[in-house]
Formats: sequence, structure tokens, C-alpha cells
Amino acid sequence: MNKEEFEKKLREKLNLLETSEINDIIEEYMGYINEKIENGATEEEAIKDFGDLDELARELLKAYKINVERPTKEKNILNTIADTFLLWMERFIKLFSNKSGKEVLRIIIELGIILLIISCCRIPFYFLENIGFDMFSIFQNQLGMGLFRIWKFLLELIYLISAVVLFAKIFEKRYLNDLVIEEQKDMTKPKEKKSVKKDDKVIEERQKKGIIDLLTTMCIWFIKFIAFWILFGVGCYILGLATCLGVCVYFLIRGVIYYGIYLAILMLLILGILTFIILFNFITNKKNNLNFLLISFLSCFVLLGISFSASSLEIASIEFINETPQFYQKEIVTETISMSEDYFIHHFVNFEVDDNLTSEIKFEYIYFKDYYKIKPNIKINDNGIYVNYSFTNHNWNLKMIDEIIENLKDHKLYNYDLSPKITVYTSSKNIEKLKENYQKYKNQTKYENNRYHFCKSILIEEDTESELYDYCENIINKKEENW
Repeated sequence: MNKEEFEKKLREKLNLLETSEINDIIEEYMGYINEKIENGATEEEAIKDFGDLDELARELLKAYKINVERPTKEKNILNTIADTFLLWMERFIKLFSNKSGKEVLRIIIELGIILLIISCCRIPFYFLENIGFDMFSIFQNQLGMGLFRIWKFLLELIYLISAVVLFAKIFEKRYLNDLVIEEQKDMTKPKEKKSVKKDDKVIEERQKKGIIDLLTTMCIWFIKFIAFWILFGVGCYILGLATCLGVCVYFLIRGVIYYGIYLAILMLLILGILTFIILFNFITNKKNNLNFLLISFLSCFVLLGISFSASSLEIASIEFINETPQFYQKEIVTETISMSEDYFIHHFVNFEVDDNLTSEIKFEYIYFKDYYKIKPNIKINDNGIYVNYSFTNHNWNLKMIDEIIENLKDHKLYNYDLSPKITVYTSSKNIEKLKENYQKYKNQTKYENNRYHFCKSILIEEDTESELYDYCENIINKKEENW
């Protein structure tokens, strides 16, 4: 009698006990057997030392104060199914308990392929349904339709039961039985495993590979390729959050208290690190500590929910002021040009009416002199005015950071837009003319572009000797020269 037969028969004889109690007893006796095997005994010799199996079962039942002399009732079918299911689930959990990410993914992909193959077995049942429909349709009444529905239901039921049984048998044979065999090999032949050469292992693995293993390997390598780029993105995410966390530490040292926001950033960083560990272990075929990862993820999500609630209250308490702080020192420079009836301004600017400027256009630049200095740069090309500027000096200092920190302490946040503000001053008549000319320019540009693209197509399709071809060639050349 081997270990599997011993376990099966002992379970049957202890069926009066609770399933958990049976599992404890079986586990204890399996430990005894494995210990004796390690000392050099065979499975049969180790089991033989227990004596008669019936006597052993009676002694165990007596220990639980169960009268074994009276006839006992067999377990009903529901209890039997429940015990079988619990045993199956116990082995299922044990199968995944010490697997690496790659091994777990391999099993999942293999199960998907097995389910796909089983679903293909539905095809014969589909043809049988069509045969039944043709066969019962000769009645041309409700009787024929009723018989067809019964026929279809029976076929669906047979397929469902067959699919479940087939999947269970394949899963048990491919994974659960192999799990028991591997445990036995680990106990009985520890030295032989170490002495196996690398080449022999590779040959043995290649011989075992079938179509399912090949498809699984291809899927795993493809998923690893995707996981590598996801890992790169997660690494950038961790780097960014680590930088944010460093800023938060600096703010905290300076007395800016927003614990909810800081905790949220910390939890997001930890979640990124945990995700990085899982992906890295999967790519490098290392095992994950599932208990540690599960506890860590649950703790992070709980703390993240708390931090989000606290941070939402903190953000709601901040007053946002959509303007630059008044204490920033500003500098004003101006540039003036003469007005022309054909001028227009290319860029969007703010117009202010100054009726004293009837023949001039004044451009006013307002900037913050503590941080930079600018020089107006206004160009006129084909009646179009290009309003621009260049930096003559750009200073970066910690003054703005200090001001932001002080404002955050008071739960205030300003719009720190320090870009120059450009305003155009001229008479109302000139403003209307500038806007009118700009609209004409837009319409003309649109027309010219349409004409240009039309002529491009003409040059491709028309004969080179036609007048239209010459006309379009001139337009194209003129357009490209202006460019």
C-alpha cells in the first residue's frame, strides 16, 4: 500500500469525524511516513509499521469518543461531495502557495488553453442540435418544438457535465497528482536530484514539452515583453513620487502641515514599489512572498482611503487666489511705432483705448524685475506686426519658494504666473482698423492656401502645355518663395 492508497482508505474509515479533524490526522500520519522514508524506509514499510488499518481507525475514533461498535450510517452524498470539494480546494491552494509569478501565470495560461480546447468539444453537440431540429421539425407543430427543446436541454446538460468532469480530471492529473509525486520524490530521492546534470535536465524538459507547453511559453515571453515596458513606466512613476515625497519632507520641515496629502503621496509611492517588486520578480522568475504582498497591499489601500479623505478636507481649506501676489515688484517698459492703415497684429494681445495715440501704437510690457529682465522685440513684415520679447537677464532664487511656503501655511495659494503681460495702447479707431486688417489677412491666407493646394493637384493631373498649368506653376513658385 502506498501513501495515496493509505490516505484514501484512512479518510473513508474516519468519515464520522469532521473534515478538519480528518485533515489534521492525515497530515500527522503523512509526517510520520515522510520521516521514516527519510531514514531509508520505503512507503510500504513505513505504512506497515502502523499495523492493521481497521484497528488504527478504531483507535483514532475512540480517541474522539465515538462508539465504533454500533453500526454507523454512511455519509450522505452531500457530505461526500463537500469532503471531496474541500480536499480538492486544499490541494489547489497548496499548488499555488510556493509558486513564482511566472509559474502561476504559466498555470493560468495553460488552464485557459485547456478551457479553449474543451469549448471546441462543443462543436459536435452543435451538429447534434441541428440534426435534432431537422428530425423534430417534421411534426410542424408545438409537439415537435417541445421535443426539440428537450433534445437541446439534454445535449446541453451532457456537454456541461462532460466538460466539468473532463476539466477536473485534466487538472487533477496535470497538477494535483504531479504535486503529490513531486513531494514523494523530494522525500525519497533528495540526493539523486542534486546529482542530475544540467544537460540531462534540459533534455528531460524538452521531451516533456507538448503543444500546450509551447503555446504557454510563447504567451509568457510576450507578456514578459509587455511587463518590461510597464516596469520601466512604474520605475519612472516611483522616481517622480520619490521626488514629490522629498519636497513634502522639505515643506514639513518648514512648517507646512498637510498630513493627509503627505500620507497619500507616501502610500502611492509604496504601492508603486510593491507593483515594481511583483513585475521584477515575474520577469526574473523569482518567487513572491504572497502573504507579505497581500498584507502590504491591503494596509496601503486602507491608509490610502484615510489619506484621501483627510487630503480632500485639507485641499478644500486652501483659498485659491487667481492673481499674482501684490507684493511682487513689477517693471514696465514700452515700445512705440507709427500707425499705418495696412497694419495688423499677428498675436493675440490685450487692447486698451488711448485716443491721444491717433497716429501711434504703444506696446507696454509688465514683468517682474526680481526674477528676470526683458527687451521688447517688435518686427514688421508684410504689414504684419510680430510682438515678441527677449530675456536679457533671468534670475532664479529661493524667494518665490519661501513665499509659496508662507502662503501655504496661511492656507492660501496664488496664481504664480510670472510671464510678461503685454498690452497695446492706441485710439479706438486704430484698434478697429488693426482688427479689421487681421480678419482680412486671415481670409486672404485661407484663400491663398486653398488656391495653393488646388494648384498642387493641377500640376499633377494637367498637361504641362496648358495655360492653367503655367498659372498654377507661378502661384506655387511665389508661395514657396515667400515661405
